[in-house]
Amino acid sequence: MKHKYKLIFPIVILFIVAIAVTVWPNQVALTVTDGKTGRLIYVSPIEIEERFAIQFIHSIHKTPVYEEYYIDSELHMVLDQVTYESLGVGNPSAAEPGQTFMIEDGKYKISNINRKLPHLDLAIAPGVANHQLGIRDNWIPMTRLNPPGNWARLETKKVSFLTLWKGA
Repeated sequence: MKHKYKLIFPIVILFIVAIAVTVWPNQVALTVTDGKTGRLIYVSPIEIEERFAIQFIHSIHKTPVYEEYYIDSELHMVLDQVTYESLGVGNPSAAEPGQTFMIEDGKYKISNINRKLPHLDLAIAPGVANHQLGIRDNWIPMTRLNPPGNWARLETKKVSFLTLWKGA
């Protein structure tokens, strides 16, 4: 009888560890949730210091805007730089202290913004805006994740291996 318990105990422990590793939130991920329901609609593993981008067409100027973010050690999304093609309403014409403003290839670029965001709420606009999420050279139209007229929350957090495996 003792021999049987010696065999069962390690198997039970191994099973418990396997379950814990699968469901315990320990993987850093970029998540997108439906703003109305809180339902997870996109999840991708992401590393600390890894970059991702959001691009869209400015609603007034009808020109592209490109925002680049990275993930800091506290899991904040940090807005690092913005590139745009026209000055005016909604687009800055100068850099704030510590930032760099330059014109490069006919585009305006502000870098070293260093604005930490715990999350980013994004209205999914119909028509012109064409919001897209770029991660690892893949561009995902936000309208593919959530219908126009809705909003989505982008957030970096720890999720379980199971959540990453299942996806959204």
